[in-house]
Amino acid sequence: MKFITVYEINVDPLSSTNVTVLNAYQVAITDDDNFLEDPDADGSQQFDVSSIPGLGNSANFQTFETYSGDVNGQPVTFTLLQFSNPQYIVVTQGTVGVNDTIANTNNTIVTANPSQYDTLPTFVCFTAGSLILTPSGRRKIETLEQGDKVVTGDGSSKPVQWIGRRRLSAAELKRAPHLCPVRIRAGTFSNDRPKRDLLISPQHRIVIASALLELWHSHHMMLAPAKGLVNHRSITQDSPEVGADYIHILFDRHELVNVEGIWSESFFPGDTSMGAMSGDTKRELFELFPELASDMSEYGDTALPVLKAFEAHMLQQDLSVPKGRRIS
Repeated sequence: MKFITVYEINVDPLSSTNVTVLNAYQVAITDDDNFLEDPDADGSQQFDVSSIPGLGNSANFQTFETYSGDVNGQPVTFTLLQFSNPQYIVVTQGTVGVNDTIANTNNTIVTANPSQYDTLPTFVCFTAGSLILTPSGRRKIETLEQGDKVVTGDGSSKPVQWIGRRRLSAAELKRAPHLCPVRIRAGTFSNDRPKRDLLISPQHRIVIASALLELWHSHHMMLAPAKGLVNHRSITQDSPEVGADYIHILFDRHELVNVEGIWSESFFPGDTSMGAMSGDTKRELFELFPELASDMSEYGDTALPVLKAFEAHMLQQDLSVPKGRRIS
């Protein structure tokens, strides 16, 4: 079983050029094929609607229309499932969050094509082969096991509580290019930062510093998503011919960890991250952290304030990464 995210919006996008995301619901896919479509091929429910107020059936939606717009200048495409009392969408390309406004929607009725469920989630992970700093030296992240200790941003070492893995083939990445890893080439920020090419998922966030951060955001260090750092030279997003093995590690709280000489985030169980998980993976996580099943905010805040992708992009000419074995 897999999960997708269904978002509630405040207004029918056909009648408004700006729509605001009000709520996000994680729903289990119950479909017997891999396509979100209207109507369903055999008339069965496509996902569990029990947690979604006012959405009575996922076999035949109120409407099935495609719209495009942008969130802070970043393109977003979504499929409208229900246009009144209340309104619901599924995002098919790009990223949105609760309280985001999708601007410049096209206000035109265009019937949506079926979408493959596997192309909908956003993955937030490291890739296999990345070297992570531990008390005994650097280790490939895929060799870590639950309970192993990793050096964290405050200079201490903390045990990994949970490890998640997901393999995406080259064919899957070609069908969903927005899931391709971002490559930060060796020496992008200095001679040894990163020490080798670092591949991470587009939404994965690294710690950046900038003289402008404190001026614009009142913080001297913040977390920035990799996709916001792409400059098509030293930082690129490509479709690897061999696919990608994504790995995420989770601690008792959100931590900063050192991978290939760059400080980056551990897994943070926010709405987007959880939506990327299979049902079995999600159940495993909930066994260790049962409070997340009812309220993901119980996990706590991010280790540092977070920049949006477009904000990170604006700082590209004035970026550095922190040095040292501790940064807090």
